[in-house]
Amino acid sequence: MMDAVQFPPGPPPMTNLIDVARIIWQVARDPLGTFTRWWRDHGDFFVVRGKVLNYVVVSPDIIHEVVVAQAHKFHKDSDYTDEKYGLARFLGHGLLTSDGEFWKRQRRLAAPAFHARRIAAYSDTMVSYTERMLDGWHDGARLDIAREMTRLTMLIVAKTLFDADVSGDVERVGRAMEAVQQYGGSSMQLNLPILLLPLERRATRARRDLDEIIYRIINRRRAAGSDDRGDLLSMLLLAQDEDGTRMTDEQARDETVTLFLAGHETTANALNWTWLLLARHPEVEAKLHAELDSVLGGRAPTLADLDRLPYTEMVVKETLRLYPPAWGFGRMAIEAVELGGYTVPAGSSVGILSYLTHRHPAYWDEPERFLPERFSPDNESRLHKYAYIPFGGGARICIGNGFAMMEARLILATVASRFRLRLAPGQQVRALPLITLNPKDGLPMTLEARQPQAVIPTASQAVMG
Repeated sequence: MMDAVQFPPGPPPMTNLIDVARIIWQVARDPLGTFTRWWRDHGDFFVVRGKVLNYVVVSPDIIHEVVVAQAHKFHKDSDYTDEKYGLARFLGHGLLTSDGEFWKRQRRLAAPAFHARRIAAYSDTMVSYTERMLDGWHDGARLDIAREMTRLTMLIVAKTLFDADVSGDVERVGRAMEAVQQYGGSSMQLNLPILLLPLERRATRARRDLDEIIYRIINRRRAAGSDDRGDLLSMLLLAQDEDGTRMTDEQARDETVTLFLAGHETTANALNWTWLLLARHPEVEAKLHAELDSVLGGRAPTLADLDRLPYTEMVVKETLRLYPPAWGFGRMAIEAVELGGYTVPAGSSVGILSYLTHRHPAYWDEPERFLPERFSPDNESRLHKYAYIPFGGGARICIGNGFAMMEARLILATVASRFRLRLAPGQQVRALPLITLNPKDGLPMTLEARQPQAVIPTASQAVMG
């Protein structure tokens, strides 16, 4: 009787090894499908009971409680902070994996690099690197677009944030990122480190490779002197806290590797899903091309153009709704907390599944439909603030959200002005939810070169002209 009062609904508790094996199989085989089924069966706030209590939140109101109203009662959970089984094994104690006063200090030191004026200075690099990629594309070529986007965003992040050229390290970083994804993604499936044992050797190699690459960047900068080059690495190495202390090389390494990996992987996946959705929805693609042709007329976009490309922004936002790269994130209750009418005990894991919140029919009409117009200014102003959280929320909202949005729009505008990306007939692309939401087995697409179409002004435009 106590259980019915104490716990919200959820699947049957795991009381023996058979139950544990059943849940492991279900979640490992189809994480999104399993969580979706549990949500439909048990509602917006449910619990999966095993050795650890795993509460799952879909409700925007409860999300607000966790990330804002009662955020002081939560820390990052062990999927992030555990140095053996969590992301901290690879990222150390960077912004993504730290908590408390240390996190506040690191956030304060890194924040100036993401000020709007600083971000604006990165736009030319984003476009020029994209054009360089396109110069190697040609009509009829068949490419793995996921690989292309990952390489592009990796080079952009390294250049803009660290003034570094990592073109020779792309394959090593790619292998390391794949290992981090598989290792961290397996850990995040209901805190099951047993799934990580086959990945141990790859995880060790990934940490070693990341250390070598990132410390090389830091050491070269130290050796070159202490001038401020206007990038994030300069700020990390030069910034002083209120007591005059600066980051150690290890702290700078942890922040650098965190922002390097998170800063390219998430944007690459946002673009991957954008290309897939555009290929599946030619009516949306046509509207996008009409806007790009009208504003750009075949030239490359600039930062000043973004305000005149509202539909381009809507396309990116709608993609992030349907396929948020950070499809879920976790917190751990550090004290007992009331959520949704239940007491969540200290030590419990609380997972926020933005993938499901973004598809909640109470907050989104036709939630499975790709409809960029839902992010028109009028429509967006009516949204529940925590029904759309592609970058998280509260004080721990992604520090690079402005950077990512600018980069995604500029890359989308640059590429879509010159090429259409087509799926082969009958090709199936499935989502693979690891740490981020990836297209399983890549994204093979065929390129179609396009020429901007002349835009005929309306009568009123002609008179005004």
